Amino acid sequence: MNRPIRVLLDVNIWVSNVIAADRGYNGTANQSLVSMVSNNRWGLGDKSQLIVSFEMINRLETVLRRRDVEPDRVRAYCESIVDFMRYGPEALDPYLILGGAERFPMADTEDAGVLATAFGGHADLIVTDNLQDFVTKDAEVVDTQVISTVASGSRTLQALRYSVADTNLIIAHPFDVMNWMRLGFDFSPDNLWDLIHDQTAKPKVS
Repeated sequence: MNRPIRVLLDVNIWVSNVIAADRGYNGTANQSLVSMVSNNRWGLGDKSQLIVSFEMINRLETVLRRRDVEPDRVRAYCESIVDFMRYGPEALDPYLILGGAERFPMADTEDAGVLATAFGGHADLIVTDNLQDFVTKDAEVVDTQVISTVASGSRTLQALRYSVADTNLIIAHPFDVMNWMRLGFDFSPDNLWDLIHDQTAKPKVS
């Protein structure tokens, strides 16, 4: 891309990053994504600009406190996320989303707020482990791959696309995002969606 890709990491990605560190893991998909956006990188050669809202930061703080993460650590972690956005290549401030969530008929109002944040910040990509709650009648949906994990068993991942006004937004699971990076995909939203379709249309070799 000829500009930084604007990336919104959902709250569950930030939480998983903390859990992985506490369990001594290194190099998980979520850890890799957090590392990239914290260093304003994307893949091997592109730059990234983090998109986040104060509402998301508040939600993250609440979730981490419920998991008994030490208050000082929670505060430092959340402050660092704000800094990642402010000191990114486009030097953006976190958004204060006062409206917009009502545009999206979603069961979870917090997820609707995340979607409103993405559109307010003209994000290119939302990365989340919570794909199903982002599916509405306005989303284009394509199955990407079947994964199996100890935590959730076997499930089919999907990629979603929203096209609203001048914003094309893709929503994807971290496993898919990391796979697309390994394949060298162009993350410009229009190009990425075409590449996703091309990949999923290929016959599977048994």
